[in-house]
Amino acid sequence: MGPVIFTVNTDRNLYHFMLPGVIKAILVPSRGLAYIRGWIFFIPFRLDLSKINRRKGEKRGEKDKKRKKTIKKIVSIRQIRSAPGAFRVRRLLLNLDTDDFMLNAWLIPVFSTLNNNSNIRMQVNFEGALFMDMDLRTRIASLLWIILKNR
Repeated sequence: MGPVIFTVNTDRNLYHFMLPGVIKAILVPSRGLAYIRGWIFFIPFRLDLSKINRRKGEKRGEKDKKRKKTIKKIVSIRQIRSAPGAFRVRRLLLNLDTDDFMLNAWLIPVFSTLNNNSNIRMQVNFEGALFMDMDLRTRIASLLWIILKNR
């Protein structure tokens, strides 16, 4: 099975998830909240996030109380700590301004240390610009291995 690909590009408003040949989902920002365009085995679908609502007659607090009673321990801390090892960053370009000049100054040496990898380029600007272009990949088998190994 092929890789699972997550791509984020804030400059072009491109956010998509893809398992080549099986599923592709794109988050499309719109005037409302957003909607998801997708394809499952070449069959298109559209899911409008602003029209998703709760069941009729159910209040917000009621559903949360029911959910708290039925939540079981699904993920262990060990699985969470080992999960980032299953992901591979193919490309990460980050241009960040936090609007706090002291924090920006502290981030410059941190980003310089992290820029040793040729696929990762992180920089701080003092102009108010925010930009991220990320290509993150993993394989389903590696995620399943982590889940089974740390049970």
